Amino acid sequence: MKLNKLRLLRQLMLLFSFLVFSPCVFAQSEEEETIAVTDTIAHTPVVFTPAYASEYIEKLLETDDVWRPEGENMRVSLKRLADHFNEPIDSIISRLSTFDYDSVEFAFDYLNVFDTIPLKWLNDTTFMVDTVSVGREPFIARETIFVNTVSTGALPVNDTLTVFGMARDSVKIERDTIRETVIDTLFLRTLGIQLHQVDGERIVPPVFVPGSNERFRFLRDSAAIVVSRPRRALVAGEDSPFFILPDEKMTDSLQHAVKALVAYTEVRDSILLFISDIDRQQTPFWLSAKGDEMRRFWVKNAARDSITLWVGNPFRNEISLLLEDNVSVERREKIRMDDVPVTSLQPDRSLVKMTPSDEIPIYWTYEFGSTFTLNQTYFSNWARGGESSFAGNLDVRGRADFNDKDSKIRWKNEGRLRYGAIRTEEHGVRTNTDNLELNSKFNTDMIEKLDFSSVLYFKTQVAKGYNYPNDSVVVSRFLNPGAFTLGVGVEYKPFEKTTLNFSAISYRNTFVLDTTAIDQTAHGIDPDKRSRQELGGQLVILNSVSILDGLEINNAIRIFSGYLEKPQNIDVDWEINFEKQISWFFKVSLNLHTIYDDDILFPVLDVNDEPVLLPDGTPRRVPKTQFKQFLGLTIAFRL
Repeated sequence: MKLNKLRLLRQLMLLFSFLVFSPCVFAQSEEEETIAVTDTIAHTPVVFTPAYASEYIEKLLETDDVWRPEGENMRVSLKRLADHFNEPIDSIISRLSTFDYDSVEFAFDYLNVFDTIPLKWLNDTTFMVDTVSVGREPFIARETIFVNTVSTGALPVNDTLTVFGMARDSVKIERDTIRETVIDTLFLRTLGIQLHQVDGERIVPPVFVPGSNERFRFLRDSAAIVVSRPRRALVAGEDSPFFILPDEKMTDSLQHAVKALVAYTEVRDSILLFISDIDRQQTPFWLSAKGDEMRRFWVKNAARDSITLWVGNPFRNEISLLLEDNVSVERREKIRMDDVPVTSLQPDRSLVKMTPSDEIPIYWTYEFGSTFTLNQTYFSNWARGGESSFAGNLDVRGRADFNDKDSKIRWKNEGRLRYGAIRTEEHGVRTNTDNLELNSKFNTDMIEKLDFSSVLYFKTQVAKGYNYPNDSVVVSRFLNPGAFTLGVGVEYKPFEKTTLNFSAISYRNTFVLDTTAIDQTAHGIDPDKRSRQELGGQLVILNSVSILDGLEINNAIRIFSGYLEKPQNIDVDWEINFEKQISWFFKVSLNLHTIYDDDILFPVLDVNDEPVLLPDGTPRRVPKTQFKQFLGLTIAFRL
């Protein structure tokens, strides 16, 4: 009985508590969802509803003293968060997308634009425009002292001193000081500040240009001038949200800009989903505007049977689920051996008919290679004499070939740059090799081993050249001289690495662009001309052979004869190169280059190295064979 009374008393207390606290609980449930934040200082909970939190953040954003200039990123982020509470982005996009931009009416009209110019008054009638800080007050304090002398009577001469012709004891001096403050016009003039005075209703000199449309008036306290000027503007109608439009296409541009940002927002917006299996293993999956890729997931049931499921995101807010093809789930079971069916299968052993694939043509082939040679010699206390030197040579080659077997067309292009320099203690840095060549050849088949061919050959140099030991006069430089040859003819290829290209009609042009700085006669050009043009025939022989276990010999001979002037004088350009590979990167190279051009003349010297003079006193000049040799250990790079 006692136990029943205690149980009844406990139930009555619970009922009383429920009746007392239930209004508070129900009142709180009707409000919005709240978030309790514990104040660590006062140990009292601070409750923020979403509306109160947005209002609190907006008040902080309006208080400029809270924020440092460096906290602008934080301030912008909070503003975007508060604006998102006030209106979701979907509502903003809907309102901007449904706005009728074509309904905005606008026309040109004149508006008065007002501007306020602050003034600084220096006295009752003089002021200046207070837009520039002068650093101090533009006034000067002056003091003027006046001295008056008054005679008080004469004394004996022996007892007095004369002051200004009067006795000192008989003179009374009276002083008066006048203090005044004036405008420091010289200081203001050095700062470029103009002073203005008010003369009745005029300002002298005027603040604005006379005859302009600007009007002005003083404020009541005369602290500033209010300027009004008419402005022709494009004004929108009162029923539109716009006032002054920058141009007539603003509404169309704004409509396209809104569409672009809305599309970009839909594409960029994404949601991260986590797909969990029966073991609570989560796999991340991004739900975006559009995703072409599908991801594979393994789904298991309670029996641990697995099946493959493909999950995709074809459109915004849409998930596609595809089951793996040809999937069947079977479980093991016990059956009698008598009931097991035995099936005998005969495999199909016939061959499948195959269709040959078409060959994919490769029209362009490229090749790039470079060699670098470095030589260094050092002498110290060497009895036999000598000079320390440091030399380097760079040879860069590039090829781009086009080959169309069906059309029987071949186009070969090659470029080559050779540059070398040597440095000695006595002469410093000097150029010893400088050559830039471009070669292009276009062939088409005629008969076996004989092609119709057209060629283009161009050569010049890249750096300044000197006729050492004279290093003060430049004798050559880039495009000074330069030469190019155009030819049309046939090409014969008797062997695999040997070609003979004969251009029966060839045009060669040797030119010097800057004849004021470069002597064109040293390059076979007449004194009164800038170029030498020749029409003739050209024969180019190219040969490559490998002997003695990897010794490669590359031979190139270029022969030209002019039809119009001295056809018996043949120009020869012959270059032969020996190369022996000794390791993966290193090889020994010997280059021999010989040139003979009947138009390039050299002075004739006597036994004393003095020029031989003709009867008219000019130096005698004759053509000579030019020869250059190079031998070195080079580093080769090929692509």
